[in-house]
Amino acid sequence: MINRLEILRLEVDKIIMRKRPQNARYFFTHLYGVSQSCAFIALKRGLDTEIAAISGMLHDIYQVTAGTTTEHAVNGALIAEKMLKDLKQYSTEEINVITTAIAKHSKKRKIHGPYDEVLKDADVMDHCFYNPVFPILEKEVVRYNKLLDEFNFTHED
Repeated sequence: MINRLEILRLEVDKIIMRKRPQNARYFFTHLYGVSQSCAFIALKRGLDTEIAAISGMLHDIYQVTAGTTTEHAVNGALIAEKMLKDLKQYSTEEINVITTAIAKHSKKRKIHGPYDEVLKDADVMDHCFYNPVFPILEKEVVRYNKLLDEFNFTHED
């Protein structure tokens, strides 16, 4: 049975292959990774895993469609809103939660609502675990260390 998350993923896959086939590996890895991390973190925090996973799947959709990260969070929220409305499977409340998280996901040093925080944390988790040899970005260190504490992981020195 295909559910609405899988329907959305198929749409995102099509957009990636149409707009950024040369960067498909990056976008598939990052969007699916953040989506899965969102579900994992949401489960730990007692939130709706599907809504969290959807926000992760769409969080960089503007980067996919426009090829730039400039204002990608706010612009991505607008694209996500249109996509979700066009699919006609999401309530206004669900769309608002998802698009608000997307719009705020670049503000890693600020604290917002629960789903906003799930998406920011999942994005950091994916950045830090994609290749553990890469240095952690300064703007993500505090959030990364809080994630390690939340999941009872040992801090690396």
